[in-house]
Amino acid sequence: MIVRFVMKDAHVPASIVETMERRIHQRLDAYFKEEAADATVVSVRVTEQKSTYKVEMTMPYMGHTLRTENQEREISLPALDKGIDILERQMKKLRTRLGRDLRKKPVLAESAPHEEDESGEEESEQVVRVKRYAAKPMSVEDAILEMNLLGHSFYMFNNVESGMAATVYRRRDGGCGLIEIESL
Repeated sequence: MIVRFVMKDAHVPASIVETMERRIHQRLDAYFKEEAADATVVSVRVTEQKSTYKVEMTMPYMGHTLRTENQEREISLPALDKGIDILERQMKKLRTRLGRDLRKKPVLAESAPHEEDESGEEESEQVVRVKRYAAKPMSVEDAILEMNLLGHSFYMFNNVESGMAATVYRRRDGGCGLIEIESL
């Protein structure tokens, strides 16, 4: 497992970064013991605004992308610990969910890094962010699980049943909706 740190406007001493990396390895290495040492990349982004540290962690696991973000005042270590706790819960939940699914066996994650491009700064009807990611075919249930794991309100995917692009979304009443594109 490789840990990559990105510091954005954060003044974190090297000793704290080493401690953060050691804690990540101590807690998460057990989940990746059967993989090659460089097979999984955990991205940790630390930002600082007005003495508040925000730690975002993103990692692939069993074909899904897990993500968490936490904020703490004055030092980034408590936010990292909370993030690791959340990632461990997400990994256990995903492993249990995939283990119960008799249609398929859990597979190790093929790392498909998400690419993000930011452009423009105008707020009126302009695209301010373009996000690209590799969308693999999945069922509606898997897309809902992925949406929940990422903490998003919607998720676009390739529907394995129809072979077309589709979007699941969180409804205000708490349920989920599905949008499918029809050919004209």
